[in-house]
Amino acid sequence: MADEGIAVADRLSDLNCCIDFLDHAGKLIRVRSEVDPVFELAGIARQLEGAGCVLFEHVRGSRFPVLCGLLADRDTVGQLFGLPAPQVPFAIADAVGAWKKEPTAFAPRLLERAPANEVITAGPDLHALPIPQHALKDGGRYLDASLVVARNPLSGELNVSVHRLMVTGRDRLTFLIDPGRHLGEYVQIAEERGVALEVSICNGTGLASWFAAALPRLGDNKHHVAHHLIGRPLAMVRGQTVNVPAFATSQFVIEAEVLPGLREEEGPFGEVTGFYGGRDRRWVMQVKAITHREHPVLHTVLSGPEVWNTVGLTAEAAIYRALKARHPEVTAVFLPPGGCGFYQAVVQVDSPAPGTCQEILRDTFAAFRSLQRAVVVDRDVDIFDPVDVEWAITTRFNPDTGMLILPGEEGHILNPMVTMAEDGKSGTVTKVGMDATVPPGDEARFERVLYQPVELRDYDISGFTPR
Repeated sequence: MADEGIAVADRLSDLNCCIDFLDHAGKLIRVRSEVDPVFELAGIARQLEGAGCVLFEHVRGSRFPVLCGLLADRDTVGQLFGLPAPQVPFAIADAVGAWKKEPTAFAPRLLERAPANEVITAGPDLHALPIPQHALKDGGRYLDASLVVARNPLSGELNVSVHRLMVTGRDRLTFLIDPGRHLGEYVQIAEERGVALEVSICNGTGLASWFAAALPRLGDNKHHVAHHLIGRPLAMVRGQTVNVPAFATSQFVIEAEVLPGLREEEGPFGEVTGFYGGRDRRWVMQVKAITHREHPVLHTVLSGPEVWNTVGLTAEAAIYRALKARHPEVTAVFLPPGGCGFYQAVVQVDSPAPGTCQEILRDTFAAFRSLQRAVVVDRDVDIFDPVDVEWAITTRFNPDTGMLILPGEEGHILNPMVTMAEDGKSGTVTKVGMDATVPPGDEARFERVLYQPVELRDYDISGFTPR
C-alpha cells in the first residue's frame, strides 16, 4: 500500500518525498549493482520501462544515484497526483486556468538557504555528476530532465523551460533551443546587447514544476502554474553567482551563463521521435557554480514514453476544452504513444452531426500546432487502445469523404518529415485528418458485435488467474 502520509503537495514538489512515496507504493525498482552511466544505465532503464521507476544506487564515477522512469507510466503519475490517470491532464489545465485568472495569487518566498544549496561545491565540475549518455550515437552525456530558469531581459520576470544540455567539459555545456521558445528570444536580446544571459539549471525539482516548465507558449512566470497545481507557493532560493533564483527543492542547481555570439557543436541526441536529432553548432553555457542537497538524486528521462506522457498530460485537456467549447459532441482527447506525444490526436465524439467531423479536425490542429495527424472516432471506440482505434480507421474511415489534407502547415522541427525553412528556425508539413465515425443514418450497418458481460471471478476456471 502507498504511504498516504506523504501529502500530494509534497510528493509533487520534492523529489525525495516522491521517491519515498513510490517506494511505499511498490513502484520503485532499485538497481544496486554498479552501472556505467555511458549507455549501460539507459540500456537497463529501457528494459525496465513501464515496470516502475528505476533508482540506480551506484553509478560508476560518481557518488550520487540516478532516478529514471518517473513519467513512463500514466497510472504511476496519477498515483503521485492522488487522481485517476485520466484526470491528471485536467488538474494541470485547471492549474493553468487558475494562474491566468489570478497570476499573483501565490507569492513564492526567496530564500538564502534551502535544500538546493545545502552543499556549495568548491569549483564547478560537471564530471562529478552521474550524467548519463543514453543512446549509442548520442554526442555526449546529457542533462535532459532539468529546468532552465532565465530572466526576461526586457521585464526582469522569470521564465522556465526544458532543454537538452550536452556536457562538453567540466564547466561547459552546449544546448538546443527549439524555434518559438522564449529562451531563444532572451538569448537574442542579450546577444544584441553583447552580454551573457544568466540562468539557473534545476535538476530534480518534482513533477509540479516539471509540468509547468513543459507547458508551451505561456510566457513569463508560467512556473507559478506549479503553485496552483499544489495549492501553495514553491519557494525559490537565491543564486550564488547569478541573479536568477532556483527552485528551493532542487536536487542539483547548476548556475551558468549563455555566452553571447558563441556556437559550438551539439548532438546527435536520441529524440522523442525515436530518431537522432542532428549535430550542429549551437548555443554555449559556461558553468559558474554547482550546488546540491546533502544526499541528492540526479533525475534523467529516456526519450520515448516519458516525453510522450509529459506532452500528452499537459496538452490533452487543453485540446479537449478548446474543442468542447465549439463542439459539444466531443467527449475525450488522447495523444497516443504511437504519435510520439506531439504528432497524433484521437478525438472521441458522441453522435456528431453530418459534416461536423471535418470542422472538429481543423479545430484540433489549431488547438495544438505540433499535431500532424488527427482521427475522430465514435463513443464506442476505446481511444486508449491502439487496436480499437485502428479498427475504427479500417472499418469506418472513407478516404473519399472523410479525409482532410492541410498542406504547408507549421511543423515541429524535431520530426524528420518536416521540411525545414532556409533559416533553419521553422518548418512546414502536410497534416492529415481522418473521420473514422459511422456515417450518419447508416448506424444499423455499422452496429458493433457485443457479447454478454460476465465476471470471470464467478467461475471455476483452471489454468487462468483473473486480473
